[in-house]
Amino acid sequence: MHVLLNKCFSLLILTASCCLPLTAFSQTWEDLNPQQKETLAPLSSTWNSLSEKQHVNFLAIAKRYPKLNEQQQQRLRSRMTTWSKLTPEQRERARKRYQTFSKIPPEKRAAIKKKLLEQQALSASSSVPPATPVQ
Repeated sequence: MHVLLNKCFSLLILTASCCLPLTAFSQTWEDLNPQQKETLAPLSSTWNSLSEKQHVNFLAIAKRYPKLNEQQQQRLRSRMTTWSKLTPEQRERARKRYQTFSKIPPEKRAAIKKKLLEQQALSASSSVPPATPVQ
């Protein structure tokens, strides 16, 4: 009976440990490996203040990063840099906008994206100062 209890206890411990996430505890910046640090460098100054959920999300991104092509890697690093410069309030607003946007049907999302890109292109072209004539 004692052996049976030990086996049951071992099985219980094994089962419970399998249910834990891979990163059961938040990692500090110093705990990251060199590849993770390189990938997540734009977040280095704010890493230790991020939540465990954010750590898990960004570590998953770092794991996929080497599989991205160069253009995708540059885009991701640019977005992480932009994200790291936002205040917590700005990040929360961005999350809420994203959640709202993701609930819109795909065809309407495409139309909204197209309109935003057109507006951005228009504002970029109008923000260029007029050339001064050469005399």
